[in-house]
Amino acid sequence: MKEGESMETTIYLIRHGETLWNRERRIQGHRDVPLSEAGLEQARRLGKHLRGIHFHGVYASDLQRAVQTAEQVAAGRNLSVHTLPSLRERHLGEWEGLSLESLKKHYPEDWQRVWNQGGEYGVEPTENIRVRMMAALDGICREHPGKRAAVVSHGGSINIVLESVSDGRYGPGRTRIGNTAVSILVYHPESGWRVEEVNRGEHLESERARS
Repeated sequence: MKEGESMETTIYLIRHGETLWNRERRIQGHRDVPLSEAGLEQARRLGKHLRGIHFHGVYASDLQRAVQTAEQVAAGRNLSVHTLPSLRERHLGEWEGLSLESLKKHYPEDWQRVWNQGGEYGVEPTENIRVRMMAALDGICREHPGKRAAVVSHGGSINIVLESVSDGRYGPGRTRIGNTAVSILVYHPESGWRVEEVNRGEHLESERARS
């Protein structure tokens, strides 16, 4: 690294735009559901909102709702979207495709515990998500030391990252991550991670005012 350059790497950690399954409150997990028309508009607004920020890389989970969102961030930047399966949402096993209402009805005693911890019904354990997500972010930091990158992932996985890097201040049950919301993390090779912003969504303010 050249003298005078920052050692800190900044990650804009972004949730994908809305899908029809989000609106219907259906469980997606690894199901490859595309953005809805509203989700595409959210992604376009996000891209415009971030236009003045210089990114050295744009990354996404390989699920199309994340890729479609990342493409709007990368638009006009001469950057391609790098896809990483390790940025995927939690695999939700036999629950994928169910409505949240149906899940609560058929698994009244188990659903909340398994949702938070995984390990049953084919649901991916939380620790597995933590390991793969942090490994992905560490790799991106090594690729762009002292620079800035945009990373599009999924609400559940983002929340687990936030819990990991904030000593539990944020995380599942404490933080709701909105569609196309931006959280900003900073990594320093000596002091590690810190959280600068969580769940920023001002680019959608006019949309919220109409709804």
